[in-house]
Amino acid sequence: MVFEFLKSFLVIFLFAIIINLIFIRFKISPIIGFLITGVIVGPSILGLIHDYHLIETFAEFGVIFLMFVIGVEFSIKKLIAYRKEILIAGLFQVSSIILIVSFITLFFLHKSLKTGIFFGSLVAMSSTALVLKILMDRGELTTSYGRVCFGILIFQDLCVILIMLLLPILGGKKGSASDIFLILGKSLAILGCAFVAGLYLFPVILHQIVKTRSRELFLMTILLLSLGTAFFSYKLGLSLALGAFLAGMVISESEYALQTIAEIKPLKDLLMAIFFISVGLLLKPHFLFFNLKLTILTIILILLIKFIGTLFSALLISKNLRISLLTAFILSQIGEFSLVLALEGKKYGLLEEGWYQIFIGSSIFTLFLTPFFIDLSHRLTDFFLKKISYKSYLRLKKRKEEKPYLKDHTIVVGYGIGGQNIVYGLKTLKIPYVIVELNPNTVKTYKRKREPIFFGDATNVEILRKLGIQQAKALVIVIGDNISARKIVLLARQENPNLYIIVRTRFVSEIEDLIKLGANEVIPEEFEASIEIFTKVLHYYKVPRNVIFDLLENIRKNHYKAFRTLEKPLLESIENLEFLKNVVSETYLIKKNSPLIGLTLKGLNLRSKTGATIIAIKRNEEFIVNPSPDLTFKENDILILIGTETQLNTALAFLKNPFSFSLKTTSILK
Repeated sequence: MVFEFLKSFLVIFLFAIIINLIFIRFKISPIIGFLITGVIVGPSILGLIHDYHLIETFAEFGVIFLMFVIGVEFSIKKLIAYRKEILIAGLFQVSSIILIVSFITLFFLHKSLKTGIFFGSLVAMSSTALVLKILMDRGELTTSYGRVCFGILIFQDLCVILIMLLLPILGGKKGSASDIFLILGKSLAILGCAFVAGLYLFPVILHQIVKTRSRELFLMTILLLSLGTAFFSYKLGLSLALGAFLAGMVISESEYALQTIAEIKPLKDLLMAIFFISVGLLLKPHFLFFNLKLTILTIILILLIKFIGTLFSALLISKNLRISLLTAFILSQIGEFSLVLALEGKKYGLLEEGWYQIFIGSSIFTLFLTPFFIDLSHRLTDFFLKKISYKSYLRLKKRKEEKPYLKDHTIVVGYGIGGQNIVYGLKTLKIPYVIVELNPNTVKTYKRKREPIFFGDATNVEILRKLGIQQAKALVIVIGDNISARKIVLLARQENPNLYIIVRTRFVSEIEDLIKLGANEVIPEEFEASIEIFTKVLHYYKVPRNVIFDLLENIRKNHYKAFRTLEKPLLESIENLEFLKNVVSETYLIKKNSPLIGLTLKGLNLRSKTGATIIAIKRNEEFIVNPSPDLTFKENDILILIGTETQLNTALAFLKNPFSFSLKTTSILK
């Protein structure tokens, strides 16, 4: 038994590592690698795993810990920040897809409405883990379409909890109104108990555990709370996953949430990997091969239904076809939660073995396509927009006084924090400007404040023309979408060869391309932050201000090349100032009855005796810089000195008793 257990996991880990090493080279998600691992080592191909039920048990734990971590990461603030994307786009996306799939299930597959709702729920879910990782790696999570994707994904994650709650009803075991109210009552009871425990019990327990400073004890306590709540939920007739989610949600509002995630995440990641492998073990490739036409049709239908449902849901919130198309391409896959729901639904008889195989096969294929869809999303979007002769539009007021003065002006693309700071400067200097923004809520808010802001997609040349691109003096692009920024630069340069174009970008690797396309200045966020820190460090080492300015000017003039590669001239400039790091400052208070009182700076002769220099004196509220040699010291004067550490130690000893000073007395201070 132990040998078989060990053998199974050795085989799984060996193949998972090899396959994912290959997949990572081609930037393919590890999730797909784990699924493929299961298929290869499973009974259908190599047949290396025999004790599947043991693996399935570990997979169940993976689902429990996944739901627990989701609960811990569940943030009310996050929901409020994305409330419109969640409530409008998310709700419409999930409900519309469930409606379409239910219709197909009822009238073409001749199955029950409950089965149709369950099928629709499976299709509606997208891959939160895969999509967010790719968008974060590409720096596109904060773009307009990134926000819509994030809002929809949050709503889908919340729906998983509701669907798991309804599985017994959809499975036909409980279907009357009384059964529904009973399940809801039990859920509310568990939620109430969890809420009370979260307020009064969990914090006390965790506080006592944390005081021991034992990581092992903290981890065991977290496992006890998550598994204990899951067990309690199961005993009341609800799912283990729901109980784990509630336990996590309770901890999320405590001060121990971050530490909890840090401790549980490695275990969760490992068990979730086993879960995906276990799903792959269940897949029967030969079944898909003999039902190839049905499998291909299912994949096409899934992609089409998800694309249409997501497109219209994104249109509701963004009012922009480009953003909506990008969102639809990005969220067109089946997600990992669908695999969790499929496994749970199979237990309730909602998914027959044949349909389960087709669904798993289709899911793996759509997940495999996701990185390529996201890479090609902008090209596909441009292709679609050209085919349907898409024209973006501006929501301009018809009143003449609201029309911007479009001559020698600056066009600001994007009105986030960066755009607002730029506009503040333009307004202060009375430079005419006009703003174009894709977020309709932002446009509405600042339109009320009488800002010349308009809704539109600046990647469309008609929008740029309406903003007066040919008469403009400057264009400032401050958006998070680098691909759109490139297109805007190219179009703007074609329309106005004399235009001064400044682009804010996220990564320094994007500078060269933007310069080639026609940008005059490219400001990368990551290096501006690094330069700010670099400047602070140089100030700390007392590098002369003009030297710092020369270094920074050289870095920016060469498009950050010197800073990126740390070329020899830059290194030499810094190394030549190495001696400055030894220059420090010190202060000395002249107390009552000090022998310094009545002496002049010239008479003290501090510099010749110690090497340190008095550069300033603070006297009451007065600050005397470069004091005169004839200045007389008074009680409560504060002397500001500079020199090396040794010189300052000597000076402090000298100032304490200048008349009996000897260099030997300073040896104690060294």
